[in-house]
Amino acid sequence: MKKYREFIGKYNESLHGACLSAGLLLLADSFWVLHWSPMLLSGGAVLFSLLFHYAVKKNAVLPAGFILLVLHLAIFIFIHLTGREFGILLPYIQIEAACLGASVLCVTAAGHLFMTLPILLAELACLIYYGIQGISLSKWSICLVFFCCLLFLAEAAGQKRGIKKQDIFFLAPLFFMCLLFICLLPVKNTPIRWETVRRAAGAVQEKANALLINLDHFFSGTSDTYSLSRSGYSSKGTLGGSLIQSDNPQISVTGTQTKSPLYLAGTIYDTYDGSSWTPEEPSGREKGKEYLEQYKSINESLSVSGLSDEEIRSLTHLCTMEIKFEGLKTKSLFHAPNTWKFQLPASLEAESRGGNILLPKAKGVGFSYNLQFLELNYNSEDFQRLLAVTSGSQRASARRSRIVKNCTALPDDLPRRVYDLAEELTMGCQTPLEELKAIRAYLAGYQYSTTADAPAEGQDFADSFLFDTKTGYCTSFATAMAVLGRCRGIPTRYVEGFATDRTCSEDKTEIHLSGSNAHAWAEAYLEPVGWVPFDSTPGYASGAGSAWEAESPDDSDTPIPTGPGSSGLVTGTEDHSTGSAGDSGTMEGIYTNLLQVLLKLLPIILLLAAVCLMAAAAVLFRKFMRHRAYASMGSYEKTLFLMDRLFLLGRLSGISFEEGETLLEYEEKAAGALDTPETALTEIFRMFREIRYGGQKASPETVSLLKTYIRSLETQYLQSCSRTKRLLYCLR
Repeated sequence: MKKYREFIGKYNESLHGACLSAGLLLLADSFWVLHWSPMLLSGGAVLFSLLFHYAVKKNAVLPAGFILLVLHLAIFIFIHLTGREFGILLPYIQIEAACLGASVLCVTAAGHLFMTLPILLAELACLIYYGIQGISLSKWSICLVFFCCLLFLAEAAGQKRGIKKQDIFFLAPLFFMCLLFICLLPVKNTPIRWETVRRAAGAVQEKANALLINLDHFFSGTSDTYSLSRSGYSSKGTLGGSLIQSDNPQISVTGTQTKSPLYLAGTIYDTYDGSSWTPEEPSGREKGKEYLEQYKSINESLSVSGLSDEEIRSLTHLCTMEIKFEGLKTKSLFHAPNTWKFQLPASLEAESRGGNILLPKAKGVGFSYNLQFLELNYNSEDFQRLLAVTSGSQRASARRSRIVKNCTALPDDLPRRVYDLAEELTMGCQTPLEELKAIRAYLAGYQYSTTADAPAEGQDFADSFLFDTKTGYCTSFATAMAVLGRCRGIPTRYVEGFATDRTCSEDKTEIHLSGSNAHAWAEAYLEPVGWVPFDSTPGYASGAGSAWEAESPDDSDTPIPTGPGSSGLVTGTEDHSTGSAGDSGTMEGIYTNLLQVLLKLLPIILLLAAVCLMAAAAVLFRKFMRHRAYASMGSYEKTLFLMDRLFLLGRLSGISFEEGETLLEYEEKAAGALDTPETALTEIFRMFREIRYGGQKASPETVSLLKTYIRSLETQYLQSCSRTKRLLYCLR
């Protein structure tokens, strides 16, 4: 044992340096894929570290270098004489040079604690970088790096307590066995997926963002239904004024690739009063009936249109999308034209109010739902043929009557020149669709501006835009489009939501829509297909695109809802066919499962926290009551109380008051051990004997002196004892 201790004392730096250099070499081999033997690297690192340390201690670096040079020359001469190629030595020379250089560096660093830290930090950085890049690492290299880290921490702690390095190095076998056991455990060959860490950071950011949005929603006093003002627009009900846009994310869209610009309606407005739009407030109608009617009208028209299967495939496109709230809180469900099915989380039931779909309570960041809608090819000739189809059902006639009544109304004071302009623009048009296209083409010549002037007080907004300002942004163009359409007797309405020409890709790419994607457009009711979007805003109107090509038969199936079970507002479980976020085969699924486990453990964690708080409260209460009782004591009772603390300190220090032992005997036993720099134990016991047996009264001065002595003794004891004893004393 003595010889082993002496060996460790002499070569602890070289052994520590050997482990550091072996870790460096193994990491380098993994990065450059040198295919060096781990055994050769580790053995070379140990050998050269020992040789270098021995040469330094014996002051024989130059002789050792000379011996190595002569040895290599002898090897070269031997290979030359035997006729062998020198190329066979190249891998070994590389390994030798690497081991020698790493050993010199690491043995030198191991002799100085502050020089070891940069090497360890570099090795840990390499481990993290390799994990992120997917570079394969051997378990031995990881073991060596963490072995050196443990030695460094032990050495740093020992240096603080005045313990020598050779004494710390006795922990090396324990460290090595622990890490060896960890390395022998079976693990997957796949590298660490750091996406989980990024997702965790994203989840924390999302929670913080949700909190800010909820606070803003609470203090702003805005409506729960969506409006452009919630996405950065300055308007709050009334039309006009400058536009203030925001790039903050609002929603994200993932799903089927659309073949035309995507329009997602948030709030639909039916009533125009000259200065603002208000949504319809229907009464006594079924939930979801309006959207079912829209979709059923399209299917009925397709069934009696006389179009071939090929023509229907060129006209329709079934899309499925997932919409997630990112930067807003609202009751409104964003939906595309001709939506026929909503898939909401369980226990949620939405309500249809006219064209709007509303949740019972506003939802914020993280809320998601799926929807399915039928995209129509509005630019194809087949769409013109579809509009020529008539439906004679009483249901459709009743619905049309209600729509015509609500969506053709205009203010009584609307200037006559607006009607005249609408008539002039549509002169020669044969169908409502042609009239609407003519109006849209005319408005496309107006100027887009984010600093449009508000109309004069009492002036109609549409009239001001059409004849005076002739500049504005989407709300101006959408209002003008809807008003001019109503002047021609065409049912129209005003819509606010999001619009983008960046449609989803086939690989389910996620699209993030910010406040700058918030938009307003008009919708017109055209028999027999129902509501059709018309966007007259410059830049949007020209992006309507051309006619589609026909889809393949496998992608053209159009579901037809029949019966009550086909309600457009489905509130059951998520549709996993759309690639839900809870798929257990993805990292997102693993993260979700981890969250579920943490949520299950949350009650236990809260229970433990509650127990700890109750225990802490009990200790504090006990101390408070003891302090209160001590304050109410007299001088004699305080003296007895402080002497009990003295005997407790003696017992914790290993000096117990034995049964049948006298004060004099305890004083002789504890003398010296319980002395303080200010007061000796004999002085304290003399005062206590005079008070307890001599009839002397305890004075406040005596209590103060005894209290000072106890505090000094406590400080002396607490500095020398372990943390456990310190805690026990504080609890007592």
